[in-house]
Amino acid sequence: MTEDDVRRELVQCGTKLADMGLIQGTWGNLSARLDQDFFLITPSGADYYGILPEDIVKVDMRDGTYEAGKHPSSERLMHQLIYLNRPDLGGIVHTHSPYCSVFAACCEDLVTSRLDYPCASYAFSGSRKLAVNVSQIMLGHDGCILSNHGFVCGAADLSTALALAAEAEKAAEEILK
Repeated sequence: MTEDDVRRELVQCGTKLADMGLIQGTWGNLSARLDQDFFLITPSGADYYGILPEDIVKVDMRDGTYEAGKHPSSERLMHQLIYLNRPDLGGIVHTHSPYCSVFAACCEDLVTSRLDYPCASYAFSGSRKLAVNVSQIMLGHDGCILSNHGFVCGAADLSTALALAAEAEKAAEEILK
C-alpha cells in the first residue's frame, strides 16, 4: 500500500472505532507502520468523523520527530516504542472503550480462554513511563490494559488490530455481565 492508501485506511478505521463505540469523543488513537523507519498516527484531539487523510501525522520511528505544523496523538511515544519492540506489528489501536475501561479502572488483567492482556502499571497519559510500561508488556502480548486509562492492541495490519480491540471489548463485557 502507498502512504496515501495507509492515510485513507487510518481515517476509515478511525470512523469505525467511533461507530463501534470503542473511543470516547476524541480519546483514543490509531497508527500504522509505513516501513522500518516511519509510521502514521492520528492527530491529537481530532474528531474521528472529521479527520482527513492529510491530517494524519508521519512520525520517524528512530527519533520520534514528526511533520512540522502537525500535532500527533499524545500517545505517539507509546506507539513508537511498541513498533520498535515489535517489528511484526503493522497496526496499533488504542481505545477508551467502556468495558475495557472498567478493567483499566480496577487495574485488572483481561484474561479469557483466548485472550491474555495484562494490565500495565499506572503512569500519566502520554508519558515516557507509560510508553515504557506498555511496550514492555507488548513484547509478549498483542494487547494490554492501561491502568486507569484504557486498552491498546497491535496486529500485523490495522484492520486486524481493530478486530482485536472489538474482541477485547466484547470479552470484557461478557466477563462483567
